[in-house]
Amino acid sequence: MKHEINLKDIQDAAILHDIGKVLIPEKILNKKGALTPEEKKIMDAHSELSYELLKAAGINENVLRLVKYHHQKPDGSGYPKAGSDFEFDVNAQILEVADMYSALTEDRVYHKACTKEEALAIIYKEVESGVISQEVFDALKKSVI
Repeated sequence: MKHEINLKDIQDAAILHDIGKVLIPEKILNKKGALTPEEKKIMDAHSELSYELLKAAGINENVLRLVKYHHQKPDGSGYPKAGSDFEFDVNAQILEVADMYSALTEDRVYHKACTKEEALAIIYKEVESGVISQEVFDALKKSVI
């Protein structure tokens, strides 16, 4: 696993990672209840759609990889299916943790915002399961408290 943090690539990926959601039907994006399996499949396509939209824009390969796999897990259990270009390095962990924290602490049509403490407790489970390193979690905690 790479341990070198590329702040510029993380920042670029953080800004661009969900751009593919512009292609997801609004009735799915703004659905108040649980998504059906078909709707979830459509929603899950947003990361690959983001990648495809950005690929022709001259975005560097590392940013593209971060965008494409921002919902992938180190064991390959996320989405989209991990290809040979998948690497769950420290940059991917930082992007994933930031995305999770944002999703948990913002009001969404399908859930009320969590407190900082609730969000950190949920994210800490990712540390306990080995998905996120303690160092990345500690950096998040330090930045939000």
